[in-house]
Amino acid sequence: MEIRMLNKQFLLAVSMAILSSGSFLDVAFAAEEPLGKTILARGSVTADRNSAKEALKRLSPVFQQDVLRSGSGARAQFRMVDDALINLQENSVLNLKEYKLDSADGNGSVLMDLISGGLRTVTGVVGKKDKKDYQLRTPTATIGIRGTMYEVGIVSDGMYVGAWSGDIWIRSHSGKCDVELGDNFKNRFAFVDVQGICRMLQGVPKVFREGYSSDSETDVSNTSFSLDPLLENPQRELPYRGITLGQRGLAIGSGQANSITSSRPVIETSDNGTVSSPNGTVTAFTQSVGGYQLSWGRWNDYALSPELDGLPSPVEDEDGLIWSVYQPSDTDVVTGRAGEVRYDNMVDSLSQSTMGTVSNLAVQMDVNFNDGSVTNGTLSAQVPDHTWVAIFDGQVNNGQLDLDYNGGALANAQTGALTDASGQIIGDFVGDTAEAITGGFSMTDNINNNQINGTFLVEQE
Repeated sequence: MEIRMLNKQFLLAVSMAILSSGSFLDVAFAAEEPLGKTILARGSVTADRNSAKEALKRLSPVFQQDVLRSGSGARAQFRMVDDALINLQENSVLNLKEYKLDSADGNGSVLMDLISGGLRTVTGVVGKKDKKDYQLRTPTATIGIRGTMYEVGIVSDGMYVGAWSGDIWIRSHSGKCDVELGDNFKNRFAFVDVQGICRMLQGVPKVFREGYSSDSETDVSNTSFSLDPLLENPQRELPYRGITLGQRGLAIGSGQANSITSSRPVIETSDNGTVSSPNGTVTAFTQSVGGYQLSWGRWNDYALSPELDGLPSPVEDEDGLIWSVYQPSDTDVVTGRAGEVRYDNMVDSLSQSTMGTVSNLAVQMDVNFNDGSVTNGTLSAQVPDHTWVAIFDGQVNNGQLDLDYNGGALANAQTGALTDASGQIIGDFVGDTAEAITGGFSMTDNINNNQINGTFLVEQE
């Protein structure tokens, strides 16, 4: 009886919040400033606000007391004021009860109610100083964090919880579950039934790999996947894109990554497997490059798994590895652009060469958004007594940038002699309006095997 009363109390509180969201008191209480903005809205994504349902699209603000809803097959992402990223799955309802950032160092408070469905979130600065500042409530339990990426999926007879990175704590309303999951604990996954009883899981819950539905049946069977402390489930979609350069001689790898704020993200590439650096030295780590959702760095040591469902093994590579992680521009934004734009304003870069220090890297290209063509692409970089040069073109397909390396050379600054160079180049649009391009390149001269590779950020003029 006590358990049922606790669940009823939670549902009653949530129902009252939803029903009263348009009242005068709530309008007066709602913050004037947005709590965050929508960075992705696919399918039916809405907010219950002021007794009305408002459709959300990219860059739509979200406010205190908003009840966010996603329909069948829908997906939404929100960037909050403390830089947290909330990925709301289909058939989900999330009430933003309170979300305050009082200072840049993390003072504030977060209180959200996940009523149904599921979410994955990379938490922001709120809660890192004091874990009591952050709470996610569900019908069965309350979840707190210690700076982390975690996931919740509500099903008909309970909920699944997973700590992909960092630590979380779970306390059921019945008081029968009080556990912690994550990096510093034995388990990463748990199931909490409707009575508030916890069951630890050794494998990745099926619901995290196949989507969310409140009508799902319980599946607490273990998988054969074994999770490294820094490695997420390779079967699931990760929130960012990643690039690796120079990895074990495999010029460029591109794929997805788990974190944009960590200096040791896990990067999965379709060609090169899973890459991480759990213990290696990190150099040149830079966050928010140029003010964009972009970070990069260099690992002197790293671990590699040729198979995406394996665990990385240490790699001996004296050349090290340059990596980049970023949030690409929404493809709808890219396809909505028109006209011809030149990208030639070099914002920043990170590169390395077997010939010594790299300087004066320059990249430029013309993008015609009307016909999707990329022309006049050139790249140049200086190393001691030599200059690398390359030409490329490409096209924009379905909002994504596809670059083609057409040729290059290594020029001797003293004699003028040229050596042909083979290479690769890739790129992607970044920014709210696709106003910048980030990418990676790799070149090797065909006679002496000198090499250069790096990553760059270039804005439109």
